[in-house]
Amino acid sequence: MVRKCLSAVVVLLLMTSLSFSASKGTSGAQFLKLIPDPRAAALGGTYTAVGGDISSILFNPAGLSTLMRPEAVLVQNNWIQDITNQYVAFGMPTKSAGTFGIAVDMVNVKDISKYDNNAVAQGKYEATDMAVTLAYAKSLSRKFGVGLNLKSISSKIDDQSASALAADVGAIYKASRQLDLGLSAQNIGGQIKFINEGDPLPLTVKLGGAYKPNNKMLLALDINSPNDSDLYVSLGAEYRIPAGQKLQFPIRVGYRTGMETGGLSGLGTGVGILYNKTFGVDLAWTPEGDLGDSMKFGLRFIF
Repeated sequence: MVRKCLSAVVVLLLMTSLSFSASKGTSGAQFLKLIPDPRAAALGGTYTAVGGDISSILFNPAGLSTLMRPEAVLVQNNWIQDITNQYVAFGMPTKSAGTFGIAVDMVNVKDISKYDNNAVAQGKYEATDMAVTLAYAKSLSRKFGVGLNLKSISSKIDDQSASALAADVGAIYKASRQLDLGLSAQNIGGQIKFINEGDPLPLTVKLGGAYKPNNKMLLALDINSPNDSDLYVSLGAEYRIPAGQKLQFPIRVGYRTGMETGGLSGLGTGVGILYNKTFGVDLAWTPEGDLGDSMKFGLRFIF
C-alpha cells in the first residue's frame, strides 16, 4: 500500500514538472518565492526534506506528518526597498487523523509614487499580496508521509486586485535513521489575472535530502526546478550548541545558486535560541546583492 502511494506521488510530481517545464518566462505572484521563515531562510531555503516543524508548510506539506506537538510561528521581516512581510503559521498534530495546519503570509509596499501617462505625479499608492494556506499531512507508515496545501492567493495594486487558487503536494520518506528524502510541487494552479492580463503562478518542483549525523547537526540539499527560471541547487547546514540541559543555540548557514543580484546574494546565515524545546527565537540575514539586505525575525512556540 505504501509503495503504491509513494509511486503515485512521484509520478504526479514528475508529470507536473514535465507539464510546466516548457513554459519558461515571467510568472505572477512572485511574493510566493520569498522565504518568510528565518530558520529556513538562513538554510538557503533548503527545506524539502526537513520535517518535524511548522516551517515545512512553506516547502513540503508532507514534513508536517512528523510534527509531534502543536507549534506556532510569528515572523516580522524587513525586506529590500521598504518591503515588509508578516507571516503566521500554526500546526496541530492529532493521534490518528494526521496533522492540520494554517498559515497567513502578507507582503506590503507603501508610498509608491504614482504618475499618469504624461509623467505627472498623482500621489502615492500601495501594493499588497497575501496567501492563506490550509495544510494537511499524514504518516502512512513509520517511514512515509504525504501532505497537501490548499492556497488562496490575492494581490492588490492601488485600486486593482487579482486572485487565484493553488495547491502544493508532497511526500517525505525516511530512508534511514539519519537520512530523510523529500519531493514536492508548489503552486499548482491557473493564472493570477489583473484586468485582462494573466500570468501563471510560480510553479516549482523540489527534490531534497536531509542528513542528521547526530541530534545536534543537520545537513540538507535541495534541487529546485521552477517554471520561470533555470534549475538551481540550495544547500543548508545547522549546528545546535547546547548550554545546559534546557538551552540550545542553533547556528545556520545556507546558499542557493542562480542568484543574479551580485555581491553575496544567495547566501543565508542565522542564529537562534531554543529554550526547553518549548520556545524559540530565530534571526536570519540574507543579503540580496545590489538590492540591499533582508533581516528576518521570528518567534516559535511549541505547546
